[in-house]
Amino acid sequence: VTHNMQQAGRVSDKTGFLLLGDLVEYADTKELFFNPKDERTENYISGRFG
Repeated sequence: VTHNMQQAGRVSDKTGFLLLGDLVEYADTKELFFNPKDERTENYISGRFG
């Protein structure tokens, strides 16, 4: 578990995005970072919120 997106990208094969205790998305790290399926994940990764 980390809030550091760079660290997660470096050390994990799979990544999950949690929001308010709910698992929003879980995928291969590269897939989640570069092609998120959920708009909330994309907004967090891009810095639009969080």
